[in-house]
Amino acid sequence: MLYFNMHSRHKKIIEMLQTGKVVIKEAAKSLGVTEMTIRRDLRVLEAQKTVLMVKAGAILHPARYEPECSTLMLTPEKFCLAEKLYHEIMPAKRIFIGTGSTVLAFAKVLARHRSTVTVVTHSLPVAAALFQTRHRVILIGGELRQTSMDLIGSIAENQLAKYHVQWLISGCDGASAWTGFYTADADLQHLERQEMALADHVAVVTGSEKFKRSGGVCFASPEAVSLLVTDKNIPPDESKELISRGVKIVTV
Repeated sequence: MLYFNMHSRHKKIIEMLQTGKVVIKEAAKSLGVTEMTIRRDLRVLEAQKTVLMVKAGAILHPARYEPECSTLMLTPEKFCLAEKLYHEIMPAKRIFIGTGSTVLAFAKVLARHRSTVTVVTHSLPVAAALFQTRHRVILIGGELRQTSMDLIGSIAENQLAKYHVQWLISGCDGASAWTGFYTADADLQHLERQEMALADHVAVVTGSEKFKRSGGVCFASPEAVSLLVTDKNIPPDESKELISRGVKIVTV
């Protein structure tokens, strides 16, 4: 049986992770060491933000390869929206955070504050942003999307039924005060609708430019949204209509 020292094991584990999840039991057998040794190795790699530990094993840390984590997408404007949203919903204790760059900015804002919140999410970048903070993170399992580091499908949908939160934090790819809020990805539609059912209140955080787009799949009617955080360029007719439908609008 081959023997690997710690440095060699770490290198080998990272190679294994390139093809997906590393299972502790299988890695121990492959590398000729105990499961406890593999757990220690994974904890070291997790501390270096190389891996993210999940049930029975680990995956590559999302920050190593997730396009959503690009600083080019996380603009100052998105952080301003995220900060405003934080102050609007606090002191919430249980929230669900969805997907998208503005929502990810909110997770990073949450990570900087000293409040303690239980966060449920199916987004690996969101989970990574809250890693080693005061917050408790519950990561919903499921099938990994082909286009981004989010977990979807029937497994994720079935797990959602176990949880209840005060706030759902969502972004959108398009919006209309008359028809609702849209996602460009049909794979997310069922999951996002189910997320809304587990929340007391729904907050959408998005730039006003999304009101020029209404293509895709509608996941929320205007009446289903409690709070909209956007910028001051939201069209006046859209703003007036949303307010008439009971949506609180906060602009930055």
